[in-house]
Parts: sequence; structure tokens; C-alpha cells
Amino acid sequence: ISSHEYTLAVTSFGIIVDKTMDGVNFNGYIAVIISILVILLATLIVMLLTFVEQKKNGDFSYRMIACGGSAIYVSVLLLFSIYKMLNNVVDSFGVFLSNVSYTGMLLLVALMPIMLVLSVLLMISNIRLIRMEGRRPVNALGIIFGIVWFIGTMLTVGASSDLMMNIWIVPDELRSMLVYIIGYFECMFISTVACSYLATKYRPDPDRDYIIILGCGICADGSLTPLLRGRVDSALSFEQAQFEKTGKHAVFVPSGGQGSDEIISESEAMSRYILSRDVPADRILKEDKSTNTFENMKFSKAVIESDCGDISGKKIAFATTNYHVFRGYILSKKNNFEAKGISAKTKFYFYPNAFLREFIGLIADRKWTILAAVAGILVFFSVVLSARF
Repeated sequence: ISSHEYTLAVTSFGIIVDKTMDGVNFNGYIAVIISILVILLATLIVMLLTFVEQKKNGDFSYRMIACGGSAIYVSVLLLFSIYKMLNNVVDSFGVFLSNVSYTGMLLLVALMPIMLVLSVLLMISNIRLIRMEGRRPVNALGIIFGIVWFIGTMLTVGASSDLMMNIWIVPDELRSMLVYIIGYFECMFISTVACSYLATKYRPDPDRDYIIILGCGICADGSLTPLLRGRVDSALSFEQAQFEKTGKHAVFVPSGGQGSDEIISESEAMSRYILSRDVPADRILKEDKSTNTFENMKFSKAVIESDCGDISGKKIAFATTNYHVFRGYILSKKNNFEAKGISAKTKFYFYPNAFLREFIGLIADRKWTILAAVAGILVFFSVVLSARF
């Protein structure tokens, strides 16, 4: 049926579809929208409950990041859609799809103050790092991130303003695509920072059998750097508090091999320091083969198993610098054992850049999942655009 105002069609399921210039509509669209919102609400509740439960149990993982990042977007989409419904703005299914698409831009605008603060902190911390540790590419990650974020913001949020439209024109399709992708990565980045921070605040139960101390560089004379000494001191402090509270001692597992520029292994340097703090040698198990954090966990597990046999029934902790704690959780799981993190403080200017490094590490580790998510966003973007008339 056609007229100058309507183009109607009946599907094989008996649904009457109304295609107009403003959108696509069909009978019963309100019930479909409400069903979608109910599903979104249920999804949000599940994600939040999962996030809270994992935080409570100290189960910091990629799943926790995914739940946190997805919850940010879903909550914005849900609240915005409900607001539009209550104000009688949604009068067709096409309008609802338009609101879904617009939510991406709304999310970028809402997150802009947070991302601006994070970007500024990253740049400031990088300037400090470069002054303290030299001009290494890794110390400039925050500056690069800030520049990329600024360009992305100008191509999405900025490109829609009248002032920017006089400078450059970004096709609507490209801008919509960038909005979704940038919004996804922003949500994941903020969730990574939040999960990393929460991991530093989690305190394991004082019932540990073993405490792995993750190594890092030592001084030229074989003594501990301030960063490494902080990790060892945190492990010693935790173990002492545990003994005072429960009467149970833990065995220390200082973990770290010998670098080409080091006169002894990191494990040996830590062992000497621990011995100087009146800890008997029989409560120290050295792991001196590892060259990175993954190997720290892998070889420490082997050392513990050689001492006790079955590791599954043992309570294990690991001590590392605060920004590195979340990574420790991930790598212990990759080596098929559970360990809880003990956080050591570090200088403030390490924080922003370190969290960014962890975020990049997470993306590299989960690159296929990330690519699948981006592909899903592009498919959704294509479907929404094709449904809008």
C-alpha cells in the first residue's frame, strides 16, 4: 500500500512495516523496544553483580574489565533510552535505533572530562618520567596516548560542531564508526584503570603459605632498587602481620633471574635483604631463572611444587608494585594457579603511565577478542545505519 505519506509492507510473519522518511516502524514496536530495554537492564544487573562479586573475592581478571567497561556503555544507553521514552520522544522503531546510534556520541561527551584528566595526567607523568629516566619510547606512551585521544575527539565530537565543520568535514558514516570504536576503547581503558586501582586496595586473608616476590632491576652493586625494596618490604610487612594475627608463617619466594648487566640474580639480591631482616633461610625459596613476569609466575609455581607437591591446596600471595598488581593476577591464572596480590607503593608519576602500559599489555594479550569486539561494533553500526531512512 502506498500513498504520498506512507509506504506500508506486510512481512511473512504478518508484521506491518511502515517505512517513512523519518525511520522504520511496525506494529508492536513499543513491545519490542521494552523487551530490548528489559534485556539491557538484565544484562547490566548481571555485569554489575559479576563485577562486585569478583572484586569481593579478589578475582581480578579480563572478565572483570569487560564487565566494567560494558556496564558503562549499557548504563548510558539504558538511561538515555528510558529518558527518551518517558518524554514521548520515541515514536517509531527507527527513532529508537537513532537514539542507540546517538548514545555513542553522548557517551564520548560524558566521558570527555574523565579522559581529559587522564590524558593530562599521562602527559605530566611522562614529562616527569623522561626527566627522571631518559627519553625512552616507553616513557612517552602517555604523550602519544594524549595526542591520539585529542585527534579522535576532534574527528568525532569536534567534527560535529559548527566551528570545526568550517575547518574539516568528516563523513557521517566515518564519524559514527569512530564514535563507536573510540567509545569502546575509552570504556575498556577506564575499566582497566578502575580494576587496576581496586586490585591495589584488595588485602588478602592472612593465611598465606607462600609469598612470591616479583623481581625487577637491581643496583650495580647488587643491592635493591627503591622499587624492588618496596616490594620486598610489603611482603615482609604482610607476613609479619599475618604471624601476629594467626601465628602462621609464610615462605618467601623471591623471583627473578640475573640480567646481563647485573652481578647477581634479583632473587639472590632479595634473599640477602630478607635474611638481613632476621628471616631464617629455611623460609626462603629462591627462583632465579625468570626474565619476565610470566616466567616469575611459571617458575615460582615449579619451585613451590618442588617444596610442597600439590599446589592446589596452598594459599599463595604475590608482592609487587601497585600498578603491576592486576597484571600479576592475570599471569598467575595463565599459569593455572590462584594467587592474591600484595601491593607496594611507588612514586606518583609512575601511576598514569604504568596503567596505560598495563592497558596496552591487556590489548596485546587479548588482541583477537578486541578485534572481534571491534568487528561486532562495525556490524552493529552497519545494521543501524541500514535501518535508518
